[in-house]
Amino acid sequence: MATTIKDIANACHVSKATVSRYINGSGYVSAEVAAKIATKIREMNYVPSATARNLSNRKNNVIGVVIPEVSNPFFGEVFKGISQIAEEHNLNIFYCDTDNSAEKEMKALAMLRSYEIQGIILTPAAGGMYKKRPSQEFIDGVKALNVPVILLDRDVPYVNWDGVFIDNYRGAYESTKCLIEAGHTEIATIAGDLSLMIGRERLRGYTEAMQAHGLQVREELIYPGDFTTKTAYNIMIDIIDSDNRPTAIFSPNNLTTLGILQGIFQKGLRIPEDIAIVGFDDIDVLTTLHINLTVIKRDNIKMGIEAMNLLYARMNETENAVNTEPLRIVMEPEIIYRGSEKKM
Repeated sequence: MATTIKDIANACHVSKATVSRYINGSGYVSAEVAAKIATKIREMNYVPSATARNLSNRKNNVIGVVIPEVSNPFFGEVFKGISQIAEEHNLNIFYCDTDNSAEKEMKALAMLRSYEIQGIILTPAAGGMYKKRPSQEFIDGVKALNVPVILLDRDVPYVNWDGVFIDNYRGAYESTKCLIEAGHTEIATIAGDLSLMIGRERLRGYTEAMQAHGLQVREELIYPGDFTTKTAYNIMIDIIDSDNRPTAIFSPNNLTTLGILQGIFQKGLRIPEDIAIVGFDDIDVLTTLHINLTVIKRDNIKMGIEAMNLLYARMNETENAVNTEPLRIVMEPEIIYRGSEKKM
């Protein structure tokens, strides 16, 4: 006779409703209870759905990859690196896009629990849920997977998880320094989402570069953004129409750069003659269109490779190695000069 939810509930000494919430991700379940349920589901060979039954036949080679922006070219390149290593080890990938929504992220984690994945590569959403400290619901949701976790690009404070990151502070510092060395003193930035560590670190790099070179950090030149093209475009239009337009701008990510460029070209301005720009992250299509921007470049495919290699290593560790210190791989960015930083 097939195992039922009632069997799992009895074995864990919890209610059927609690087991149902865990399986469907429809409500809160503590990390301790979730881990107990996950263990019993495996031990008793419970299959919650036809889809999961199909996946359970190959559960030993399924991993989850959860990212926040499928439309962002950065994640497309990262996924190439992940896929390359996954294929080498005959691993199948369950791919989830959270659309930067904390609610969708929790649903994705619940779904991955029912599929009994063997590991997860995770870029946390920026759904207003984390601020400077992650929510307990998010932490419990990840821990309940009971598998190795590799953070990618976006760090999470106050947790001891492995991860692969870029030196966001250094990239922003070097971008701003580049504009300063070109002769600019009026340098603006459209800040990213400051609820994320990457947003805070890139803003810190900008402000400390200004201070290190004897320039005042002026609040009116720091515009609140959110790493999206639409917001950056609207802000850029306001910047161009202002009475005291800065001579240069540092963009904290590729989507912000696209919004800035949209505003610049719509207003008929030229780069760098009318305004200089340095962006964090390269955008290949711009070079094809002969829009030559100086950028902070990172090896996105290599980030994916490093994350997948680390996950595979963690998946194959012995039980005695589970409590080893988290491994934090921080890759160094490189500045690519193409002339858009110049002061004319």
